[in-house]
Amino acid sequence: VQTYFFRRKNINAAGEPRSWTDHLLWHHAAHTVDLFAYQTGEKIIQVNGIEGPHHPELGIAMDMSIQMKTESGKICTLSLSFNNDGPLGTFFRYICDNGTYIARYDDLFDGNENPIDVSDVDVSMNGIELQDREFFAAISAGREPNSSVAQVLDCYRVLSEVEKQLLS
Repeated sequence: VQTYFFRRKNINAAGEPRSWTDHLLWHHAAHTVDLFAYQTGEKIIQVNGIEGPHHPELGIAMDMSIQMKTESGKICTLSLSFNNDGPLGTFFRYICDNGTYIARYDDLFDGNENPIDVSDVDVSMNGIELQDREFFAAISAGREPNSSVAQVLDCYRVLSEVEKQLLS
């Protein structure tokens, strides 16, 4: 997974000032760590992290790499950078025994960049709408929603392990 941005000031993607400082580990890596555990349905049992130099004004690492392994041996390699002078964003390359897939936001491609139609996968292509639908459906059914706080807590255990490695 590659999550790359160009960041030199504490502003958001719209160019507006932030009241908090963005962070590769505690913000951007969290999305991928949580998604990896969710997609595999397994606990992450091994994690390794390294970071590059910290920005003199922001006080945060500008580059980071994280490797993860699940109970059955599935691995994920995550590369993060605030030094990318190019388009904002993240893309996921899935390499598995069923093929290679590249996901960019709501678009899916095979390993040769051929588009894969995913328009019939769900009632909407809007992730925020689907998230909201699931939340309200869970309330109506009296069940825990998919992606609940309880389900994401293990992600922060993994991030904490990486932080301890970076501080040692």
